[in-house]
Amino acid sequence: MDILLNVVNYIVNLGAAVFLPVIMFIIGLIFGLKPGKSFRSGLMLGIAFTAISTFISALLVGQIAPAAQSAIERAGSNLQYMDVGWTAASMISWAWPFAATIFPLQIVINLLMLWLKWTDTLNVDLWNVWTKIFIAAVTYIFTGNLIVAYIVAAVVIVIELKLGDFTAERIQKSTGIPDVTCTHSGMMSLLPVMPLIWLIDRIPGLKDKKFDAESLKNKMGFLGEPAVLGLIMGIIMGLLGGYNVADTLKLAIKVAAVMIVLPRLASLFSEALMPISEAAAQFMQKRFPGRKCYIGLDWPILTANPAVVTSSVLLIPVLIILALILPGNKTLPFGDVANFACLVIGPAILFGGDIIKTCIASIPILTVTLYASTAIGPTFTKLAQNVGFAFPEGSASITYLKAGPVIWATFEGVLGHWYIAIPLVILFAFSFVILKKSYTNTLKAEE
Repeated sequence: MDILLNVVNYIVNLGAAVFLPVIMFIIGLIFGLKPGKSFRSGLMLGIAFTAISTFISALLVGQIAPAAQSAIERAGSNLQYMDVGWTAASMISWAWPFAATIFPLQIVINLLMLWLKWTDTLNVDLWNVWTKIFIAAVTYIFTGNLIVAYIVAAVVIVIELKLGDFTAERIQKSTGIPDVTCTHSGMMSLLPVMPLIWLIDRIPGLKDKKFDAESLKNKMGFLGEPAVLGLIMGIIMGLLGGYNVADTLKLAIKVAAVMIVLPRLASLFSEALMPISEAAAQFMQKRFPGRKCYIGLDWPILTANPAVVTSSVLLIPVLIILALILPGNKTLPFGDVANFACLVIGPAILFGGDIIKTCIASIPILTVTLYASTAIGPTFTKLAQNVGFAFPEGSASITYLKAGPVIWATFEGVLGHWYIAIPLVILFAFSFVILKKSYTNTLKAEE
């Protein structure tokens, strides 16, 4: 176990910017791409991840998050569980003694499902295996049953692959990159809201309206420009955070920069992945006629969709308000208060970049997010204590904001709260049916 853990930890500690390019270089060679082109694609992928992660760290986390945190403190919140963010959550997850076993579990399940033709998605985003480790770890601490922990992790792996299958066509249209999809756990935010998305797409007077970046610009003039929207949101966040005029204006410019620069950086993913995607398509056509194969990747490939970035910024004040007013919520948004864009990628893709509709569907997503992170708070705190995590100063209880709906349903079921768990499971199943029947392979019919 120690040897496996050391090997996996070494690989994962390379980070997505190093690990994924190596994986993509190997995949490119397997699909028949020349070594030089395969190397360049891997290198460009590493550059893309580095550029976006640096930008998010410097502005979203480094500049915008403090304003949101200040607004919460000014509101006098006494919320119990502090969100420590994904970086700390991943460190805690990897410190779980059985962490390394989830790595081969994901690979085996994926390859088995491909062989049985139960999925067309090859998930190469192995760096984010930590999200399944997190789910397994908190489930084990909560239930004391390792088998249950593995089962829950396996279910999440399968869900990610199937969501990758069902959303692949729309993701390819959004990114302009053929034969790719997204296998990030953030896609699971669709599970509680698919009926709402389906309803919004059928409400008279709303279904035929388009509120993407270009439409808003045409309707609102310069006020609809992403940069201007960012400027306005930055001013609002600065005022809520109690900033002076100078600091508020500086923040406003930084928020505007996020709205403009982040989507443009996403074009690097297209440059990196296009050669490998084309080689993969030719490989499959030649050896497996009629068989599709989607390359499952991390969520930053979707930042080219303006609704992903714009909606997540617009929703920061909404998250703060929900945290303060929702009955039963005990989560204090902190570490990921300005870094939850992965939660809105599902609606943004299904709505074709419609910012207003994405925001509407994302409000219940944020509600579920707060309740899920509240539910795991005591268990996650215990896990962190067990692995010797150094708690933030002044905080005795912690949680992870983006825990997700599946872990919430699991916890409620183990607690015997069937009035919550059973409706959630039924809702998830219903959402899968709606997604497959109404949003999979339907783009030509809609155009």
